Amino acid sequence: MKSLIPILFIFLALFTSCNTESVDVNDNAVEGTWKLTSWTVGIPVDLNEDSVFSANLIEEVSCESLETLTFSVDGTVVSNLTFNPSVMISLNETLGVYVYQVQCDNEGSIGFAASYEHKGSSVFINEREAVVSGNTLTMIYKNAQKIHNIAKTDILETKDITLVYTRL
Repeated sequence: MKSLIPILFIFLALFTSCNTESVDVNDNAVEGTWKLTSWTVGIPVDLNEDSVFSANLIEEVSCESLETLTFSVDGTVVSNLTFNPSVMISLNETLGVYVYQVQCDNEGSIGFAASYEHKGSSVFINEREAVVSGNTLTMIYKNAQKIHNIAKTDILETKDITLVYTRL
């Protein structure tokens, strides 16, 4: 027991003498501007016929993607020039292939302003959660994309739409 007391004293001295400098590092800071860099439902396609299949619709269509999210320190987020193409996906059950019909929104821009709340790696925009990881912010819209039969009379399945923004 007597030999245990000096050992405890040594550990106590080591732990209290260590420099525990507090560093305020926020790896999940959200303030600033983020550009939409990926819009996907997880189905690789070659819509632009460049022989490269990609699940990222932004890489496959000619629709201009200028969408950004700008987060301010006052708790507001603003989106300008929202990437908003009309996307219809059908499944040709006979061939087992997906058929995309995409129309760009050339009528004008859609934007919004909202409040946001930042908690750890999550950002809540009007109660919709996005996750910040390094220089990316990811938002998932569960079961948001309907997959129709080729005749477009029935919905065969749904897919999540995943949006990825990259910090500018």
